[in-house]
Parts: sequence; structure tokens; C-alpha cells
Amino acid sequence: FWLAPRQVVVASIVSDADAYVHEVVATLKKAGVRAEADIRNEKINYKVREHSVAKVPVILAIGMKEVEERTVSLRRLGEKQTRVLPLEEVVRDLSAEATPPDLR
Repeated sequence: FWLAPRQVVVASIVSDADAYVHEVVATLKKAGVRAEADIRNEKINYKVREHSVAKVPVILAIGMKEVEERTVSLRRLGEKQTRVLPLEEVVRDLSAEATPPDLR
């Protein structure tokens, strides 16, 4: 995970969630995680497939439910399951994973 050029992509499900997407990306970057926002007007399945093919290790999907609850839907490369987790927990865990092993 820590070697990937793009460690996390934060994808919006609806355009109303774009502000929260940018907030999540800023929070991740502040924590030392290489993150990008994907707020294009495409279906979420298309975005997930595109980023999975590009081998992005973690995709965070955000819709209105996640915005209201201050959570993110986390999907790891190679896993079919998505998990909905609090933003603070995800930032903490991904920040720890983004640190190279010799610096932990």
C-alpha cells in the first residue's frame, strides 16, 4: 500500500457529495496519504471498475448517506465487500499503512 503512487481514490456517488469528497481528500493528505478525488459525472460502478483496473489499493465511495453520517464506504483492491466506517477510523488506519515499514 505504501508504495502505490495513488494510495486512495475518493469517488462521489452523487454530485451533492462533492464537498465532502474534497474534505475527505484534504484530511487524508494532511495525514500523509496520497489521495485523489473522482467527482466526474459517471456511475459509481464505472469509477470503481476503472480504479480497480488501475490497481488503486483503496477506493472510498461517498454518497448522501455517508455525508450525513460522516462515514466512508471503503473497498480494498481484490475484495468484493465494502465496509462503511467512520472517517476518523479510516484516516487513522490508512495513515498507519501509508508509513513505510522502516519508519513505523
